[in-house]
Amino acid sequence: MLSSLSFDTQKDLLIKGWMSHDARWFMAVAERFGIDAANRLNQFVCRELGRVEMKRFMNTLNLSPPKNLDDHLNLNRAAISLYGPDLIEYGIKILDHQSYEMELQKCFAHENIVKAGIKDQYECGIFARLQGWIDAQGLEHEISPPLGKCMKVSGEECSYTIELRFIKESIID
Repeated sequence: MLSSLSFDTQKDLLIKGWMSHDARWFMAVAERFGIDAANRLNQFVCRELGRVEMKRFMNTLNLSPPKNLDDHLNLNRAAISLYGPDLIEYGIKILDHQSYEMELQKCFAHENIVKAGIKDQYECGIFARLQGWIDAQGLEHEISPPLGKCMKVSGEECSYTIELRFIKESIID
């Protein structure tokens, strides 16, 4: 049966299944324990998920932690293309050798929180997941502004600045 489905169709079904689970889990927690608990748990789980999936991704491809910004951005682009290329549309603006700005023009989470009627209460889990990816890459980082309410809901651009600290290899004298 599955052989009649293309790889992309199979991948799409898996991604949509996961996103449906994620949305239903979030709403069940919000209904049972309140939106504040759902937001806290969602950010925690998204970051942990990001750590696990990026570690698996890097291990499967036998990749070392990135040594510079280009390596980091290429790794993230590859992961986005695997884990949900149709879920977001984004742009990257490199600021310097260790900092970049990531702006989401289209975001599935924003679209779904509007449909679910919780847009004024939802706190971003997308960039929490990205933080997990950065953690798994062995990089310390700062993200600005701090994660919070969905920026798109208030009519702002969804844009975060991420500053990374890369591990320097020691030089043997």
